[in-house]
Amino acid sequence: MTYDLYFFKNALPNAKIKTYKKDSNNFFSEKKIKGFCIDSRKIQKEELFIALSGQRVDGHYYIEDVLLNGAIGLIIQKDKINLLNKINEKVLNGKIVIIVDDTLDALKQLAKNWRKGFKFPIIGITGSVGKTTTKQLLASIFKTAKISAFISFKNQNTVIGLSLNILKMRKEHKFAVFEMGISHKGEMEELANILRPDIGVITYICNAHTKGLGNLKEIINEKQKIFKYFKSDNVGIIWGDKSFLDSYYYDFPIITFGLKTKNHIQARMIKNVDSNFTKFNLKIYFKKYPVTIKSNHLGFINNILAASSIATFLKIETKFIIQGIQNYKDFEGRFERRKIKNNKGILINDSYNASPESMKAALKAFSALKNEGKKIAVLGDMLELGEKEVFWHRQIGRILSKNLDLNKIILVGKLAENIAKTMPAILKGRTTKVKDWKAAKELLDEMLLESNNQILLKASRGIGLDNIIKDLT
Repeated sequence: MTYDLYFFKNALPNAKIKTYKKDSNNFFSEKKIKGFCIDSRKIQKEELFIALSGQRVDGHYYIEDVLLNGAIGLIIQKDKINLLNKINEKVLNGKIVIIVDDTLDALKQLAKNWRKGFKFPIIGITGSVGKTTTKQLLASIFKTAKISAFISFKNQNTVIGLSLNILKMRKEHKFAVFEMGISHKGEMEELANILRPDIGVITYICNAHTKGLGNLKEIINEKQKIFKYFKSDNVGIIWGDKSFLDSYYYDFPIITFGLKTKNHIQARMIKNVDSNFTKFNLKIYFKKYPVTIKSNHLGFINNILAASSIATFLKIETKFIIQGIQNYKDFEGRFERRKIKNNKGILINDSYNASPESMKAALKAFSALKNEGKKIAVLGDMLELGEKEVFWHRQIGRILSKNLDLNKIILVGKLAENIAKTMPAILKGRTTKVKDWKAAKELLDEMLLESNNQILLKASRGIGLDNIIKDLT
């Protein structure tokens, strides 16, 4: 499936389209555009390069490189058109150049126009935590049921990521699932306008990105804007354990999930078999189904309930829902278990991001893991918490009273230093403060002399704890 001339003219009516070829009328019939790319290092043949002007990098200064590397053409801004004059005519031969006022706006318009061509159910997932895991659980269910579905790539959930993923949808799909992540007010409304989901999902609400979103009430208001363009035939699927979501009036159907009995989809009789497995009854309306998962993380169960709610509404057979859940494997950076080199133990990679709630859940799950060797927690700054950032880090110190089995704690970053101020005295002697992930890595190298170690990596993505993983695992 490719993008023809009509698509571009319809999506970008004010754009100027230039083809560097004698017989330009037949260009689109001879060469097909198969995709879009914004990273000059990853351009593929028959892809169109969209030159975005970012705060750090301007893609316009790489347009010759992408053409030499096989790009079929470019989308550039008219105020950068002079850069074409510096490119050899031979390099431009057989290429297409689309000239627009603003390339980011053009990307959004292309995505909105492409979205209009699909009638199958499109699911948008948001929430303070659990978006990616819920999405990947749903992917596992689809795979088990042998359903062709488009699943957005990793955590590409901003305006740019969402738009690029929309442009990858194809007619052969039965469903499409997208993450919708926000860190500032007004972003959700824009995402919802681009995607126009048929099904909107809110996985969980807690204090995350408070610097840009405000207090909990303001976060709720922003997240609920996923429903901004909903009509009576759309469906909302929401975490129902707290009244601040399900107490609102919705003029469209709502499905709730959670641990409380008031929800349509519930987890009942949760029991940790050991430190690695959990059993519970998945209650879908009035029927119960036994489920066993390889995790002791309570947040993971909430994600399972969200994915099960979506799959149930899509009328996927329950046996495939349960099999898909039980077949699910850890996803990168979300309490992901990896073996440390030379049989030195297990590393829990939860370094993708961190909020007070997810930090608390990770520490609780880590504490429940049984181990004969050392237990080491590497905890870094939780970013974007605004005025209460010191308060929330001190709260984590208090929570550590339930993690007295930790043999060593490494605090990474200036904010993380506040954790030590409120932690139990017995842990302070086991705690070391370092400025960055490199210093943390050096400490870990010195500690991993024996076998059966367990290491937890937990911090906001900007702290870079993921850099430690490549060397240790």
